[in-house]
Amino acid sequence: MRKVALELGYDGSQYVGWQRQENGRSIQQTIEDTVERLFHERVHLMGSGRTDAGVHARGQVAAMELQHTIAAEQLVRALNANLPLDIRIYRAWEADPDFHPRFQAKRKTYAYRFLQAEVMPPEYRRYYTLIRGSLNMEKMQQALSSLEGEHDFAAFRSAGGINLSTVRRIDEAVLLDDGEGKRIEITGNGFLYNMVRIIAGTMFEIGRGKLDPSIVEQALQNGQREILGPTAPPQGLMLMKVEYDEKRI
Repeated sequence: MRKVALELGYDGSQYVGWQRQENGRSIQQTIEDTVERLFHERVHLMGSGRTDAGVHARGQVAAMELQHTIAAEQLVRALNANLPLDIRIYRAWEADPDFHPRFQAKRKTYAYRFLQAEVMPPEYRRYYTLIRGSLNMEKMQQALSSLEGEHDFAAFRSAGGINLSTVRRIDEAVLLDDGEGKRIEITGNGFLYNMVRIIAGTMFEIGRGKLDPSIVEQALQNGQREILGPTAPPQGLMLMKVEYDEKRI
């Protein structure tokens, strides 16, 4: 049985998230059903992470066991010809038999995009969060820098997270100009449930002057979710990139 890996992107607006669920259509289900329809095989597609409803991806990585001998480049064309236009496969390759896109990921990069305006332009409504009024970008960057390094991020996890350990390493957390809007971009070795959205919601409160940048260090030390800002809406979040040891894929 061959192990085929995929790099893909999707607009998550019309899906209940990555993982197959009973309450609606997921990215995973859509791709699995397409493979079954094309090759008459039921497959299980393992993703590098479970993005929530409304969250997007530019660089998700997934893998499946496939008996069919179709070449990787032909598989990309076949899938893209049959998938909805809001899911695209960028490339496929033969992976090691034991390759696991989640457990073997070395680093992930997420971006949370926001637009400062009084009215949300319709063409941006699915991909940016609207922030009215001014933000203190210097204080936001100061707070983001406090996240870098290895910490216990228990305060930055929503209820319902299943991770046994809440210790993660953040390599970089920066505020960048996104052209029309801006983005909070965070790279680390792993993320907890809603972690980036809680970070974003906290940064907005810091930027508005409702919270002091020191609240981040306090939360890292005491683990209290309630002292941080709200969980930001899903549509601003995008999984940008997943990195691996090249020898493993």
